[in-house]
Amino acid sequence: MPATQNFPIGSDENLLRYEEKDAYHLLMFTSPPDNRFSPEFAPAFIQAITWIQTECEPKPLVTTSSTPKFYSNGLDFERAVATPGFFNDAYYPMMRVMLEFPWPTVAWVNGHAFAAGFMISACHDYIVMNGEKGYLCMNELEFGAPLLPPMMSIFRVRYGTQLAHKIALTAHRFTGKEALSDGLITALGALPEVEEIVNKVSKFAGKVSYGAIRKELFREVLNDTLNYNEDTEKLSASTAREEEFYEKIVNEYRAKL
Repeated sequence: MPATQNFPIGSDENLLRYEEKDAYHLLMFTSPPDNRFSPEFAPAFIQAITWIQTECEPKPLVTTSSTPKFYSNGLDFERAVATPGFFNDAYYPMMRVMLEFPWPTVAWVNGHAFAAGFMISACHDYIVMNGEKGYLCMNELEFGAPLLPPMMSIFRVRYGTQLAHKIALTAHRFTGKEALSDGLITALGALPEVEEIVNKVSKFAGKVSYGAIRKELFREVLNDTLNYNEDTEKLSASTAREEEFYEKIVNEYRAKL
């Protein structure tokens, strides 16, 4: 296999770049200015992850950004919601291929990771964050977007309800030091800290049970990624029931005023 490979294969876009290192596979996001998960980036990411696990030898996978300011600023939201099938066919599978990847994974978050960028980092086994700059943040509250089941369950399953509450319902911007203190990340640092983790977990690459255990650990999240259409229908029905319920109560007490 080549020591380097750009994705999507056969395109001039070069949204991601693979480099083979002695001890690990390095996948860099190369989609300036902020590595948004667009309708073009998402399938390229899925292709890259699939190519690595199919064509390359078992080694830990490290993802990072070629742009030091941003690991990823999340979805290209306006285009995502305007693209039919984007969540079901593109974004949810991004989460799924990371959680189903057979070897250890490390997110080297060298800049900001907002919204979907934070979610994808949380789909890695280990997270190393820049201790000097950058935030982890779920800022959907700030622009009025909902968190559908896998977007919420990845945090609830990984970090527990209390920390998921802080992540989702306060839009808190975690510095590296806060993220380490709260248990969101594995370590602060850069490439030396990433490679230290790689050296510790390399022995698990190629173990058949590794990926199977992770899939069981995140079974709820994986199941959630398969039910987008069903979940959106349930959300619409639930919203309608809520509106009907509270409208009835309001009408009853107003009739007595």
